[in-house]
Amino acid sequence: MADDHSDNRMTSLDCDIIRSAFRKSIVERRISEGERRRYARLLALELTELDQIDPDIIDWIVAR
Repeated sequence: MADDHSDNRMTSLDCDIIRSAFRKSIVERRISEGERRRYARLLALELTELDQIDPDIIDWIVAR
């Protein structure tokens, strides 16, 4: 993402982008329900380049 993450935080825009990418990706890649949390975490880590992602954010990303 273009934002500066030197404070190790995600913006609300980051979260929205990741959730949108996640939703599209699980359909395209046929990610099973059992793998969705892990996939959401990996996607968020890759897109934000952060070291860790708050589990509450992962919960929100995978929520229907």
